[in-house]
Amino acid sequence: MRPGSVAAVALAAVLLVSCGGGGGDGDGVTITGINLNPAAVTAGSIVALTASISAPGQSVSSLVKNWSVTAGSLTVAAPDFSLLLRETARGTSATSVSTTGATVYWLAPAAGGPATVTVAVEGDSESLDVTVQTSPVTLSVTSGSGGAKICTIATNEVTDLYQAAFRVNFTSAWQPASAEAGDFLGGANDILTLAMLDQNGFVPMAITRKGDVAGIDGSGTLATIEFTPAQATSATREVAEVPFELSMVILRNSTDEPIEL
Repeated sequence: MRPGSVAAVALAAVLLVSCGGGGGDGDGVTITGINLNPAAVTAGSIVALTASISAPGQSVSSLVKNWSVTAGSLTVAAPDFSLLLRETARGTSATSVSTTGATVYWLAPAAGGPATVTVAVEGDSESLDVTVQTSPVTLSVTSGSGGAKICTIATNEVTDLYQAAFRVNFTSAWQPASAEAGDFLGGANDILTLAMLDQNGFVPMAITRKGDVAGIDGSGTLATIEFTPAQATSATREVAEVPFELSMVILRNSTDEPIEL
């Protein structure tokens, strides 16, 4: 082989090594998409988030996924009825989380509107713009006696509803006074109700029908929660700051399957 040919072969070898053997960057991480379950996001619902990731030569399960949202909050643990009722759930949710796990959970904002979900893994990132739709479970606020506020949690055109759980968040200007189940899921002898009035900043509530019976179809009142002013000097100011918010809504049917919100 001529000296010039030897030099050319050597140069080609160097180029092949520098570009990963001629096949591109085989060690690069590429995010090809963000997956939502359910795909249609409604206000106050819980959405499982996963990412489609290509990582040749690496284990995707060992990669740290950095998630963030512009509205609502994220949690690594799957929210359920028991988590909904625990104060610790507040401390485990944030607008950004990092995990090697495949799934994180987005607690969608209580109000509809635009939101962006982003995931970053090593040098790559992917964002997804989402429109949060209005939920079939809504909260309305009316005035009671003595400056009290009555929060009514209602359903709209649901099918086979057997269980419902949710939180009503409130500001420091208010304190919960009482919580009662409505009549939509049945009378006092037909349902079991759990509500906690001693939590900091939110009232968790769960209502379920009893026995091997069908769920309820239609619209109606799930519950009412009464709040009284905690401090007369601050209550008026915080009323204008949307002091009550419905969140972490979970609905299940008579076969214990989740109802899509």
